[in-house]
Amino acid sequence: MRDHRPQTPANLLDDNHVGNIQQRAIALSKLDKAVKEHLACADHCRVSNYRQGTLIIETASAAWSMRLNYERNTLITKLREKLLPNLAKIEVKVNPALAAAAPVKEKQPDIVRKPISAKAAGYLLHTAEGAPDKIKSRLERIAALAAEKAGQNK
Repeated sequence: MRDHRPQTPANLLDDNHVGNIQQRAIALSKLDKAVKEHLACADHCRVSNYRQGTLIIETASAAWSMRLNYERNTLITKLREKLLPNLAKIEVKVNPALAAAAPVKEKQPDIVRKPISAKAAGYLLHTAEGAPDKIKSRLERIAALAAEKAGQNK
């Protein structure tokens, strides 16, 4: 049973206590790396604790939690073989703070605009000559994009 009586700061900073905390932090960090090697959602989760045969993993959202629950049995088997033979179960907890701390990747645009060649611009202008006014103005604006690109490249 733990001793829950108040302790002095000097006692808390004793090398023995700090060393235990540091060893535990290093062990959890190694365990976190090992778990992330086996998971596809490594950017969205982390190991938060391991106690009494239970590995506790935090995820950024309920969606990632569900995905991790699907991979739970496979992960338990792999970790028992390689790292934690006493692993009994894995608990998954949602921690929204992980989503805020996750690095934001730049989103690639869905539509990539290809440059318009001068020849294509000529065809558009030729087509615009016989088109109704509304379509004519749009085709001319698209053809003007080719001229802008040519001016930027010079």
